[in-house]
Amino acid sequence: MADLEDDIPLTDEELALAERGSALIAAAMAHPEARAPQTLRESLEWTRTAERPSRRRVSRPRRLLVAPGLGLVAALIVVLIVAVGGPGDRREPPSVLQVAAVTRLPARQAAPVAVAAGGARPHLSAAVEGLAFPDWSGTFDWTTTGRRTDRVGGRAVTTVFYRYQDGTTLGYAIVAGSPLAASAGRDVTRGNARYRVRTRGGRTTVTWTQARHTCVIDAPSVVPAAALVTLAAWGNT
Repeated sequence: MADLEDDIPLTDEELALAERGSALIAAAMAHPEARAPQTLRESLEWTRTAERPSRRRVSRPRRLLVAPGLGLVAALIVVLIVAVGGPGDRREPPSVLQVAAVTRLPARQAAPVAVAAGGARPHLSAAVEGLAFPDWSGTFDWTTTGRRTDRVGGRAVTTVFYRYQDGTTLGYAIVAGSPLAASAGRDVTRGNARYRVRTRGGRTTVTWTQARHTCVIDAPSVVPAAALVTLAAWGNT
């Protein structure tokens, strides 16, 4: 049984379930007052939709009493229970992956508008503790479509959503407070700044520290990592 995980690689469906679970957990942590009912409804609906096309029985060896997918579900349930602790719980700061998961949730507020640059790089009306989101519309053709504000691990996380001409969207989050611990990935240097790049599960996440805040861009991997680093570095001057 010790080699069970090595014997059975995760399927695409199970990896998708894990990615979805990450977003659900982040959503649960973000809204303590209403997270359980909403996330449970979303989880059940998504699971029913994902499983509907393939309900055929598959014969498995007797020793596989716990399928990998069920193991993932069980692990997600445990983490979700921890995340849904009472308001008096002492929470660890969020991880970069939790912040990235929030950027994949839908917008809840109208898109911020561009403001007069005043000699600086064009920026938007949305900001976190004085650090404004960039306005990429004129230089890169990425226009804003909405925003949302969450609390993850006791930190306020503001996300602005951008859309490219071809319909591709990305989320750009700024975390209030001190910088978060670095995530796994490779480092890319632009100017005097370093950007951590991680590609996994069809998504690319770029993380960096700007004005003593953690910033996260998360996009589908169809957007080249180099392009995302360019977007990040453009406003980091």
